[in-house]
Amino acid sequence: MHSNLHLQECIYENVITFQYSMTQADDQVTLAELRKRAELTRRQVAIALGVTEKTIYVWEMGANEPRMTPVQTKQLMETLQCSFEELVEATKKRSPE
Repeated sequence: MHSNLHLQECIYENVITFQYSMTQADDQVTLAELRKRAELTRRQVAIALGVTEKTIYVWEMGANEPRMTPVQTKQLMETLQCSFEELVEATKKRSPE
């Protein structure tokens, strides 16, 4: 049940985006799952990050990959009580099946 996750953190103009590849789709966790595991609402996560609730919804639906400052990235990991690797995996834009 181990996945082979390759991470590359890219910082451009003080904004973090994520580039990665994942070899086992079965192990993919979603941003919504991380939020629910932390027993938080979209509104609570949005307030913690200083973004709109709609932004969290769009991220969870996979329509757009999150673009966050390093501070927001750290705050999201703390809010969701997750690792960087889990966050990268969860924010991956999924291709339609």
